[in-house]
Amino acid sequence: MAVVAAGAAVLLVSACSSLTWDQKVEELRKIGERGADAHYLLLTQNKQPTNDECTSNYQLLGDGTPTDSLGSVTKEWRDLHQSYFVDSCVSGKPRVPNTRPSGTPASSAPASVSPSVKP
Repeated sequence: MAVVAAGAAVLLVSACSSLTWDQKVEELRKIGERGADAHYLLLTQNKQPTNDECTSNYQLLGDGTPTDSLGSVTKEWRDLHQSYFVDSCVSGKPRVPNTRPSGTPASSAPASVSPSVKP
């Protein structure tokens, strides 16, 4: 429950317009840090930060994924947001997003964002 309380306040972000690349990169950086924090909180509760445990903790945060498309959340963005939390929670190190693709204006939103694929 400490993981939920720690992350919930940070994840309460509401917006009515699309996120820019820069805003998405910042949100991914933040959720990666929250995931790494959750890793250590789980250890203090004598729980192993497994993929299942970290996914469960992300879900306990509620739908804290910031809107990315005119007041809604696309599946791709929600999946990417969750993968940054879970990857960071399992490893104990924040997953760091790449910057936006070169030539993409900071004010534009990406057409599609896919979560990383693990072998």
